[in-house]
Amino acid sequence: MIENYDKITKVLASSLGLSVAELVRCYDRATTADFAALCELMCLGFGMVDNLSPEIIAWRYFDFTHNISDIFVLRYQGQLIGAVGAEPINIKVGDREYQGIRAADIVVHPDHGKRGIGAWMNLHLQHTFPIVMAMGSNERSDTMVRRLFRPMNCRHHFKILFSIKNYLGVRGWPAFLIKLISPPAALALFLLRKPHLVPLPQDYELAVSDNTEQLKLFFNSSHYQPRSANIALRSAEFCRWRYDLNPKSHFGVLHLHHKRGLVGYAIIKLNDSEIIKDFQLMDWDLFPEYRDEKHLRMLFSAAVNYALKQGAPSLCVMTSDQLSRNSLRKTGFSLRSLDDGFFLFAKGEVPAEVFDERKWFLSFCDTDEAL
Repeated sequence: MIENYDKITKVLASSLGLSVAELVRCYDRATTADFAALCELMCLGFGMVDNLSPEIIAWRYFDFTHNISDIFVLRYQGQLIGAVGAEPINIKVGDREYQGIRAADIVVHPDHGKRGIGAWMNLHLQHTFPIVMAMGSNERSDTMVRRLFRPMNCRHHFKILFSIKNYLGVRGWPAFLIKLISPPAALALFLLRKPHLVPLPQDYELAVSDNTEQLKLFFNSSHYQPRSANIALRSAEFCRWRYDLNPKSHFGVLHLHHKRGLVGYAIIKLNDSEIIKDFQLMDWDLFPEYRDEKHLRMLFSAAVNYALKQGAPSLCVMTSDQLSRNSLRKTGFSLRSLDDGFFLFAKGEVPAEVFDERKWFLSFCDTDEAL
């Protein structure tokens, strides 16, 4: 639809009684003066959602970059009638990098629905940036997102279960049956899981922290190189924002050392809310010479043991690359689902391999649902 951008812009401008130039001027990055109205708009559009509290909105869209904000708003007659998040990301495709964005939190004021405002705001981002990513979509925006972006069927969800009692309880089993079945089932789980876990060799060590400070050593090392896959690039600065500054932050950072040198990391989200208790393996990486099945299994095994010690009922992972998927299976994780909740737009200047589902690396770090 990007080829129809000019036409759609004219139609929307006319419906609002504006010229094309006026409409484009009305759509710009939010300022701090818009913050209260933006929070109100999000509440109108999504209801009272924990992931869109004023605290989260301030962190996500006003704290990350040197921009005045990372959310675009449409102003009309003195009020905000639309907004879309535009988290800046550097995306590596092949051996080139592109400055793209991750679109999120698309919202339109209820009084101005069904005018195509949400679609136009996304089209304007596509008109402006070479690559636009979107992760997941709610029921109201699903049709629009599928029309504007290409669905990429490469999100593989894995899970390893620790607590049969919790698993059966969530599924509504009677308490007496849970009490009867849980002990032998837990023993069976333990016996089945143990052979899959890889112990650390003597010259390897694992350290754990509750912040990403040590990741500066990883990303700033001369040994570090980004993965060869298509990827939204990570950095020490990004990790600090994503995890340390996150108001909902409750993460464990695992550091894998070899001969006293940091060679890899994994980040685990510790969920302990009443609704969500599954822990999530958010992200992981190793230096290039360690990016193999042997070392990934070490890292995944360490993540499993850490989650177990923290009392997690299970550990969930989302990934796309074949190496991680193979390593997860061999570490005892089970594939739960494969979905297309990753949507992509790229201009013609970007190589076609950007749409090759086999060449992407994704993790929960790339998603909205795991904030």
